[in-house]
Amino acid sequence: MFKQFLVFIFFFGHFILFSQNTDLDQKLKAQQEQEKLEKESENKKDTLTTDYYKIYFLNGKVESVDTSLNIYKDYKFNFLRDDSFDLISFANSGHTYNKLSYDLKNFSKPDIGARGKHFHYFEKEDIGYYNVPTPFTEIFAKSTFEQGQILDMLVSVNLSPQYNFTIAHKGYKSLGKYMYTRSRGNQFRLSSNFNSKNKLTQWRFHLTSQNIFNQETAGLDPDSIYFFEQATDYFILDDDGKQIINEDGSFKMIEYDGYLDRSRLGTLILAEGSLYSKRFFSDFQKILIKNKNRNILKVNYQFTHEYKKIDFTDDYNSIIFGEIDEGITVSDQSRFIEQENKVILSSDLNKIGKLDFQYSLTNWSNNFKTYDTENPGNIIYDLEENQSNISINWIKTFNKYSFEFNFNNSLKENFKSDYLSFNIKGNPIKNIDFELSSSLIEKSPNFNFILFRSAYKPYNWYNTELNNEKISNINLKISFKEFIVLTGDYNLIDNYTFFRESTNALTGETDFNRLAIVEQYNDEIKYYSLKLYSKVDLGKFSLVNTAKLQKKEQSLSLTDLSTINVPEWITRNTIMYSTNVFNNSLFIQTGITFNYFTKYYADYYNPLISEFVTQNYREIGEFPRFDFFFNAKIQQTRVFIKVEHLNSSFTGYDYYSDPFSPYRDMSIRLGLVWNFFS
Repeated sequence: MFKQFLVFIFFFGHFILFSQNTDLDQKLKAQQEQEKLEKESENKKDTLTTDYYKIYFLNGKVESVDTSLNIYKDYKFNFLRDDSFDLISFANSGHTYNKLSYDLKNFSKPDIGARGKHFHYFEKEDIGYYNVPTPFTEIFAKSTFEQGQILDMLVSVNLSPQYNFTIAHKGYKSLGKYMYTRSRGNQFRLSSNFNSKNKLTQWRFHLTSQNIFNQETAGLDPDSIYFFEQATDYFILDDDGKQIINEDGSFKMIEYDGYLDRSRLGTLILAEGSLYSKRFFSDFQKILIKNKNRNILKVNYQFTHEYKKIDFTDDYNSIIFGEIDEGITVSDQSRFIEQENKVILSSDLNKIGKLDFQYSLTNWSNNFKTYDTENPGNIIYDLEENQSNISINWIKTFNKYSFEFNFNNSLKENFKSDYLSFNIKGNPIKNIDFELSSSLIEKSPNFNFILFRSAYKPYNWYNTELNNEKISNINLKISFKEFIVLTGDYNLIDNYTFFRESTNALTGETDFNRLAIVEQYNDEIKYYSLKLYSKVDLGKFSLVNTAKLQKKEQSLSLTDLSTINVPEWITRNTIMYSTNVFNNSLFIQTGITFNYFTKYYADYYNPLISEFVTQNYREIGEFPRFDFFFNAKIQQTRVFIKVEHLNSSFTGYDYYSDPFSPYRDMSIRLGLVWNFFS
């Protein structure tokens, strides 16, 4: 029996072993296939770069999420999150900015005005529509002055390859160094992007809710301006209250730093101003005829409804803006509603290029709070206007060149916005790019130039005879790689409309009044500029320079006021050191940035109308600003440390953002930008 069992094992053992070997081979093969799939998945994950995370804008611009760290990110790490080379900020975060130069080639329709509160306002062109393969999060955080912080957070998710929604919120609060300069705000954005599976239908929409609040001072009073500039020196007086004279004839002084506590400096007013806004925008697109990768014919319907509310409250009824009727407390309010319907018919024809025709109908409503309750019918407090526009846009690319033509014509004379422009881009020589553009613009002044109502008597006007502004310009940009970029602009302006200071120029510095009136210069102004950017790398060191030369030509009579005032020179120079440390796990950049602009008659900020006002009696400028920075990048996190205006204590207290508002003292700012891809 035992022999028979051995014979059985001998003959059938091969089958058992073969069966086990076959099963083992199948398992090994399955395991190898699984490992191969996992490896392919890992490789696919590794190749999923930030280029796959796309952001689309209304004007057709497409961007990718950028997590790199370079000097341009340092320039944009500010409240605006944009390069502020042409601007100078006020002392507190979340307040306004003064202009160092003008960009007159951008086309815009008549708006409510109040431009001083719109520097960080999210227009509909600023809203991005995302398309992300995995959920994407971005956190921007930065310290402010005294109490508060800035936090801007964005979350974007694709629920399917066809549908994305993005939620973002920017909240900030800053007490400020100076008395009564607190700012705070909330800016909520929601955008949605839907594309059908057959790629024939697209729908984008966004919602915004923005609340921008500032305590307003109108700058320092004359005495405080003196104490600000003489903060470390104080005259010594004798028993009779007279200044003591030294042997060399100078007045005896003592160092006194009490006014370096900026909260001790007085202000002209103690008021509050705010901008509250809500907007709904929808863009529905349907492709009617499609051929391969080209849309032969498509139609868009865009709808915009935007509501703005601007308030100015002065419980103390300050007299600097003029006389007030007895028994009235200043609480100005204005409401502005814009509703636009636009139809776009576009075609992409291979030989002709991309061509679109647009028709839009815009309705405006602008009204003010009524103070004259006894007989309000004699004064206009609101405007109801509408305008129709026809536009044609054409884009064509030929080999190394691209051409663009834009035309807009308003069908009514009131509140018109005519526009004609062309643009040529090319790369005729290797590594050398050029861009040539020119435009003709005719547009109505903003609404607050035409109608304004206030409790202050001098700030009530209804101007029906203002002419349309006319601007013609030509612009040239030449660049060699990223090393040198040269930009030239030449502008001719007719009927330039602005706010002018009516105070006597001889007493303007000591006069408490801030009386602004609408003015229109009915002659030609020539304004041209030349801007040079260069970047030179020497090993791990880099030298980045930006300089701008500006000139303005204006014929003036004895009664005319010089306007479009700009510094002749603006310069920004950065020297920095960049390197990888800790086995390339940490990338750092550190250096110093120097900012400077020559003296000029800067406009001052008028919080009652939220506008900048032209004056010709007090100059600002010619103060150097050195900023030290240390920035680092760890994976997708960028950390920013900056010492702003580190030289403020030893180069003199003569730095201003406008003629009555000092610029910032030395401060240390901390912040980060943190991206998540998951």
